[in-house]
Amino acid sequence: MLATDSSTKDLREAYKAQNLTLYLGAGVSVANGLPTWNQLILAMYFTAISEERMEGWRPFPNYLYAIAEYQLKRSQEPLEIMARKIRKYYPTPSDFLENLRQTLYQGFSIEGAPSGHFQHFYKDNVLQANPTLAAVSDLCLRKKPTAGVHSVITYNYDDLLEQVLDTTPHQPIFRQDQKLTEGLPIYHVHGYVPMGDSVGSPGEDIVFTEDQYHQSALDPYSWRNLVQVQALSRSVGLMVGLSLSDRNMRRFLDAVKRSPVRSKNFAILRKPRYQEPSDQDLDQIHQKAISYLKKFENSGIKASGHSREQALFSNPGIKASHPILRGTPAIKGEPQYRREIRGILQAVEQFDAGEQAFVLEDLGITPIWYESYSDIPAILKSISTP
Repeated sequence: MLATDSSTKDLREAYKAQNLTLYLGAGVSVANGLPTWNQLILAMYFTAISEERMEGWRPFPNYLYAIAEYQLKRSQEPLEIMARKIRKYYPTPSDFLENLRQTLYQGFSIEGAPSGHFQHFYKDNVLQANPTLAAVSDLCLRKKPTAGVHSVITYNYDDLLEQVLDTTPHQPIFRQDQKLTEGLPIYHVHGYVPMGDSVGSPGEDIVFTEDQYHQSALDPYSWRNLVQVQALSRSVGLMVGLSLSDRNMRRFLDAVKRSPVRSKNFAILRKPRYQEPSDQDLDQIHQKAISYLKKFENSGIKASGHSREQALFSNPGIKASHPILRGTPAIKGEPQYRREIRGILQAVEQFDAGEQAFVLEDLGITPIWYESYSDIPAILKSISTP
């Protein structure tokens, strides 16, 4: 666990003062079988076209997500475009909402039962399968009247947190005309789709496509925007299960950064990992480099009398200016090009890691790095530990 003493101290003080806001993303729910946003889009797309184009093929939930993941890797179409397509397959917002609910909770579906029939929710089983959700819910339990989490802002549609909080006073907020009652407010700023019979967002209020995000952003006085901006500027924030790759989230952070009233915000993020390239990867890069050299030669660039090997890896006019890269020991019998390509990739990776830290700092976010997902519950638990 890589949480610093300074970060833990600030979060503890905010928790004791009931001035801590949690921002939750898909990473809080995936351990219980709920899809990521990317998987959700593709799974809904397959379901939407199954009757019209796939002659009734309806894969079981595990295959639905596996096929969606495979398709995601090979699809050339942006997911935002696919999300827009999904909308047109449903004649009414209620039809869209029902498919969204069914796809979201596929893992809880009862085999052989009609659509929309889900298994009984066993709180203990759900928490045991998802230590992160268990730690988040434990943090939401106000052990003292004046201490605890002030509010939760979730970008998820699901109601897993509400269900595991059970009898703990809380209130899901998903529309403008709701009045705050006693208990923990849980703001569903993109929409609320509960598993059971609880009232949630109507289909037309679900923020699902890129144009809906843009329309929401154009209204600075919408409750969704006001809740996020006020929380980011007035309370200490902790982001869990968010990658911070969402453009709209970065827009809010930029807006708060320019505000004269600022607060500290933290994000639990996985420490960047360098994936060592295989020999096959290095050979593919090498062959691609040779093909580019052929194009250069055909365009009039000469190899100065050297062989292609020498031109690619010994001529400082074509390759990097440092022929031997530090930190990349030679492997006996290995071609020189593998060593040099590996060194270049390592250098790029180190540069990217530094740039990521700079971008987070520029957004006003202090990262709390973790090595393994199993570190997250311990980080959360440390906040409420005296």
